[in-house]
Amino acid sequence: MILPALAEAESPFWRPIKYSLFPPLGLATLAAYLASDDVIDLQDQHVEELNLNDSPDLVIIQVYITNAYRAYAIADHYRKKGSYVILGGLHVTSLPEEAAVHADSIFLGPGEETFPRFLKDLKSGKPLKRYSSSVRTLDKIPLIRRDLIKRNLYLVPNSIVVTRGCPHHCNFCYKDAFFEGGKTFYTQLVDDALAEIDRLPGRHLYFLDDHLLGNVKFASELFEGMKGMNRVFQSAATVDSILRGDLIDKAAKAGLRSLFVGFETFSPENLRQGNKKQNLQRDYSLAVNRLHDLGIMINGSFVFGLDDDD
Repeated sequence: MILPALAEAESPFWRPIKYSLFPPLGLATLAAYLASDDVIDLQDQHVEELNLNDSPDLVIIQVYITNAYRAYAIADHYRKKGSYVILGGLHVTSLPEEAAVHADSIFLGPGEETFPRFLKDLKSGKPLKRYSSSVRTLDKIPLIRRDLIKRNLYLVPNSIVVTRGCPHHCNFCYKDAFFEGGKTFYTQLVDDALAEIDRLPGRHLYFLDDHLLGNVKFASELFEGMKGMNRVFQSAATVDSILRGDLIDKAAKAGLRSLFVGFETFSPENLRQGNKKQNLQRDYSLAVNRLHDLGIMINGSFVFGLDDDD
């Protein structure tokens, strides 16, 4: 299982440390579907030198736009050796015909349903060339293979994802394209999410969810369950979710100390053009003050170069 380095991760014009923040949870999640006696090597080129001298039966590569050529070269390398190569991820979902040239099978969208189906097909000798996700659920997914993650190589090894997607549809976001063909926002069972949190050592957590506050019922029950766990955590949410109701207060009581917030722009016209409806007629100052009053730091997101910028 390989995550090739993004091109910018090795550029002197970027900060390499950024790309050693989080382990590849997507690959570790898929690894949980493999047999217990399978020998698995999870490699992340952002934090280690890849070993391409082996000859595995199956190679799984995660592809982004800025590691695509590197991913394809690795895929071609292993196919020449006779390995069965599968490609998946955001770039494969966006350009499946391009990716298919370099793979025995490609995966479009999330893999919690398609990957175990592929494994059954592979075992029977009839794998498909393309797998598209349509069934979307996190119910009863196996435990992430965190034992495969080299924790000491990451700044934030305690990263976690308890939802998929987002309830909103901003047109500059990857989400709608990646989750096309099924639900675009769904959550784990609260008890499963709390159990995953309990597996992680130390205090600090980083929720990599696109919008942890996106499902009010789920988030409220999650934060209630986290009380007394003595955790501090970071996550992401929207301006409207900060201003609406008392969910952000519950998050703070559960240990939220830093929040990524998609402000994006101060221009209402830009917000309309970007379909960022949830920010329209929302007072950014009130959201900022509310977070600061709760002792929550703000990691603000802004998009430059939109059509209505001055």
